[in-house]
Amino acid sequence: MIGQLLRYAILFLLPFIVYGLWLAIARRRAQQHENEPGWRDAPLVWLTAAGLGLVLVGFAVAALFDGGAADCRYIPSRIVDGQLLPAELRCDDT
Repeated sequence: MIGQLLRYAILFLLPFIVYGLWLAIARRRAQQHENEPGWRDAPLVWLTAAGLGLVLVGFAVAALFDGGAADCRYIPSRIVDGQLLPAELRCDDT
């Protein structure tokens, strides 16, 4: 579970990391100039939108290619003979 959260967090932060690398390179090149770029000039809306887009693509890829529960059925909780049976996930072993 934590691995999945980290995967999506990295996907979200990836545009910010790339922008930070570009910013570091641009600052090295513009050391003589007064107008060196900074984080205050960052296009935060676009970086956030790009991060959310990458997370959505990650969700789609995971839904298409993670076949973990493809042969499983969810059986909701139910009452049998006056007793509450918990919900269960039955998987066919083939």
